[in-house]
Amino acid sequence: MRKLLLVLAAGLLLLLAVLVIRTSVHPFATLSPNQPDPVKVPVSDRSIDRLSKGLQFETVSYADSSQNNYEAYKAFRQHLRTAYPRVFAQLHDTLLQEHQILLHWKGRSAEQKPLLFMAHYDVVHPGTYDADDAHSGQNMFDLEEGTDTTTAQEFSEWKFPPFSGRVADGRIYGRGALDNKGSLFSMLEAIDTLLAQGFVPERDYYFGFGPDEEVGGLQGAYHLAEYLKANNIFCETIYDEGGIIAAAGTVEGVSQNLALVGMAEKGVVAFRISVKGTGGHSSMPPLQTAAGKAAIIIQRLETNQLPQRLIDPMKNFLNIAGAGMGFTGRMAIANRWLFEDLLFRKMAAVPQTNALTRTTTAITMLKGSEGMNVLPPAVDVIVNFRILPGETSDDVLAHIRKACEGFDVEIDAPRIPVEPSKLSPTTGRGYEIIGEALQQLYPGTIQSPYVTIGATDSKHMGEVSDRIYRFMPALLSPVEQRSIHNFNEYISIDNYGRMIAYFTHVMRHYDNAPGKK
Repeated sequence: MRKLLLVLAAGLLLLLAVLVIRTSVHPFATLSPNQPDPVKVPVSDRSIDRLSKGLQFETVSYADSSQNNYEAYKAFRQHLRTAYPRVFAQLHDTLLQEHQILLHWKGRSAEQKPLLFMAHYDVVHPGTYDADDAHSGQNMFDLEEGTDTTTAQEFSEWKFPPFSGRVADGRIYGRGALDNKGSLFSMLEAIDTLLAQGFVPERDYYFGFGPDEEVGGLQGAYHLAEYLKANNIFCETIYDEGGIIAAAGTVEGVSQNLALVGMAEKGVVAFRISVKGTGGHSSMPPLQTAAGKAAIIIQRLETNQLPQRLIDPMKNFLNIAGAGMGFTGRMAIANRWLFEDLLFRKMAAVPQTNALTRTTTAITMLKGSEGMNVLPPAVDVIVNFRILPGETSDDVLAHIRKACEGFDVEIDAPRIPVEPSKLSPTTGRGYEIIGEALQQLYPGTIQSPYVTIGATDSKHMGEVSDRIYRFMPALLSPVEQRSIHNFNEYISIDNYGRMIAYFTHVMRHYDNAPGKK
């Protein structure tokens, strides 16, 4: 017995030594205790006025496109032409499907693959706050209610009319200021600046500005992708909205700004499950109603969800987040072979991190009887899934069928599924130059690969390029992140200036060696 105890003790000591050594050598990010201030970039009154006026057009997009105010769309596009006459005179301007803007800036060489910069000019309804944030995880680090005394004041109502484009307190207010007209105008400002300096890019640059990203991009980005493919235009790199620069301290323990660059985005599919039963009068119900059967299926789907997985961008993200954790947290990350189940349980307990590690299941709609005393012959359940890269809508369908075993059901997808994107590489000029520009404007910022939770227009571009980076170069506090799709959406003038400088740097230096002027 004594020998056995000694063997067990030695084994435990060896295991502990292995855990400690693996933790000490694990490639966690190196954090600095201090975060330098971002560079302040002057913004001209004219640049501010261009964006301010652009926010005054009510370019709200609806799932039912017949509700869209296309006169406002047209007026917005005319504003761009009036505000940037040099851009529209020197770049080739094509309008696809009446609303999708495509600008072509011809470069010196037609032999190199072009770049594509994307943004969209449609916005969500000003009274809408989508807590599931259609973009890319921008609200991933949302504040809990009550953690900031300004939160209730900021988001209880609009401080200024949502389409006023009001400039106040160092901010430009309006629906779409961050999502996504701020990016669109930053790109146009960068182009205009470079044209004024006589700059000509080494390769062709394309700019695609979409009219319906908020509702799927089927009128805009889809046709842009088809146009590019039909004309054999395949891009080296594509840049679109996605992650943001999360302010220092947003991630617990990380005292530096964190640039979350979307290397992929989740797919989305909604399935309708029509559960059959016996209809009739509620005074003579069967032992199990259609609604009762639907409840069992719902419970199965929520209890037995698709498995958690760590894909490459999230492994890198954990190496950064883990750097700010205590030894126990770092040990769990460094020794996932032993602690992965524990790590997954902890991540599953938080909706934001749960969404980054699995295909999520959301019961969104139920339809049964129209009367309180009527048994429906069928109950419809709509389940929305956000698909993690590495799985497909077919995997989700097989998962649903398993949950429905033993019941008479019909399953269909009301809308065409959007499959998850491929993973873009963290090597190559397209990714490298993001970090270059960040260090010029946001020194000390850590660049992290990331998974965009929501959908962007670039989901249509998988056949156009295998290097798609989803990132908006704006430094946002948790409160500012909450303004997206919320009341009082705004972009600070400081962020606007740095975004203009960011796109100017990328466009000017993409084909320069690092550090070369």
